[in-house]
Amino acid sequence: MKSRNKVAFVCTNCGSSFASWLGRCPDCGEWNTITEYKEAAASGEVGSNEVASFAPLKTVLKDEVHPGKRPSGYQELDRVLGGGFAEDQVVLISGEPGVGKSTLLLSVLGHQKKTADSLRSVYISSEEEPRQLSKRAERLNVDTGAIYFSGAKSVEALLSGLEEVVKKEKTGLVIFDSLQGMYLSGNTGLPGSMNQSKEVLLRIVEFAKKHKVTAIVVGHITKEGDIAGPKFLEHMVDTVLFLEGERMGSLRIVRAFKNRYGPTDEVGFFEMGAEGMAEVVNPSAFFLDWEGKAVGKASIGVRQGVRVVFATVESLVVATSLAFPKRVAKGMDGKRLELILAILKKYLKLPVDKFDIYVNVSGGLRVDDPLADLGLAAAVFSSLTNKVFSPRNLFLGEVGLLGNIRPASALSRINKEARRLGFIKVYSSQNIRDITGLKQLSD
Repeated sequence: MKSRNKVAFVCTNCGSSFASWLGRCPDCGEWNTITEYKEAAASGEVGSNEVASFAPLKTVLKDEVHPGKRPSGYQELDRVLGGGFAEDQVVLISGEPGVGKSTLLLSVLGHQKKTADSLRSVYISSEEEPRQLSKRAERLNVDTGAIYFSGAKSVEALLSGLEEVVKKEKTGLVIFDSLQGMYLSGNTGLPGSMNQSKEVLLRIVEFAKKHKVTAIVVGHITKEGDIAGPKFLEHMVDTVLFLEGERMGSLRIVRAFKNRYGPTDEVGFFEMGAEGMAEVVNPSAFFLDWEGKAVGKASIGVRQGVRVVFATVESLVVATSLAFPKRVAKGMDGKRLELILAILKKYLKLPVDKFDIYVNVSGGLRVDDPLADLGLAAAVFSSLTNKVFSPRNLFLGEVGLLGNIRPASALSRINKEARRLGFIKVYSSQNIRDITGLKQLSD
């Protein structure tokens, strides 16, 4: 029986498959994201003589050797990975252009040289010239003596040459920068297309598992912030990391959205500087502003994964001349700000509709935790009424639509950490029943 190509139409945004082309994806609602995808179908005779072997799981686990993890050289990154890199782990890392993915990975290779001199590392760049990479390594003070480099774009040529390196040298870490810059010869589609990305990543995963090397693959993102390509790319790898941060700011946050070798509720904080990435071991000291009292400032505590981070919320309230006052929120959801303003107007009778209101979270932190509601309300209340709250006073609590302060299960743990850092008073559902309690809290 002759093999033939299977034809499907797949949405590049959500990965859904359809029998025919559609202008708009019914699942995610995006326009012009459905493209034709051809995949060679195996003939009925192929694999007919292959028989899979089975064994008791207990026996398989007994014979399996579980090597320890190798540190990345950054405690913050190891926290996200779950202790470091596993031997045959495949990591897909993505982020905005210019956020510092290549800088972070090159620094990791530099740390690998310091922590394991017997291991060689490989950096494959399909986008940058060796001269560019060398200049960055020099700026980051990375010793390139133990780092092999290749600028080839054909994945067959890359893996063939890489196999020779692995046989001759003890190789620990291989970086592919980037997935969308490589291609498989003879395959349909341009580099970076859905078909090419899938086939290239499949071969990288097979190589890493076969030769027991850690592979880190850099992936581009779409305008919505998702990894470019079909969703099943994320299912093919062991770990999916995102590097977040504003290009003009210095803060960088690493999050794990999938991790077969560790947790997904940890985050790592970094600061981008002239000499590369530096760990922010104490994020609260980075985000908090304790330099005196000021109108429109309140301290908050939020959950970032399993850790607690303390930050400062700043608010500026000025009279407006517009029919529709401005509402600007940096570092938090603007819809959440509008909700808090409606609650302040309803229960505290504050004329918020006569003012432009601007809110900012210091240090570039992005806050999504509802525990920041009370601190946000306190900052706006302070700016509107000219009442001052001490930066050593902490506001914790989700504010309900009825103006009530809802209790949270993590309050005791956050209270303990707040006292350790030097907070004097903690205001939460334990001592403030509703939003009207802000009227009595001034220093």
